[in-house]
Amino acid sequence: MDGINDLTMGVIEYALDGLAKRAEVRAHNVANLDTPGFMASTVAFEDVLAAALEDGDLGDLTEPPVVPRPDMPDPLGNTVSLDAEVVEAMKDDLLFDTLINSYDFKLEVLRTAIGVRA
Repeated sequence: MDGINDLTMGVIEYALDGLAKRAEVRAHNVANLDTPGFMASTVAFEDVLAAALEDGDLGDLTEPPVVPRPDMPDPLGNTVSLDAEVVEAMKDDLLFDTLINSYDFKLEVLRTAIGVRA
């Protein structure tokens, strides 16, 4: 890898993309809160990222998979839990903030290394 596109930046970018896709899936879940038989989903990018890091090569990263959420169905067979969606969204927001701060920190380290002040 070259320039700022190192392992750290690649991991952060992939995780941010995974969080964005998860937010889209979560919005779809919430939109179908009252749809009989609807099965809630989530995006499991962490497993794909962990496997790529285990191999030491981010070139093996694939599109994060959309997987079913193991929530209990309501009487109409719908597995969307608004409470669970809100809690997971809050956790993802905290992770998003952490990733952005890490990205900014890495950029600041690189700016300092080349003698550029922001």
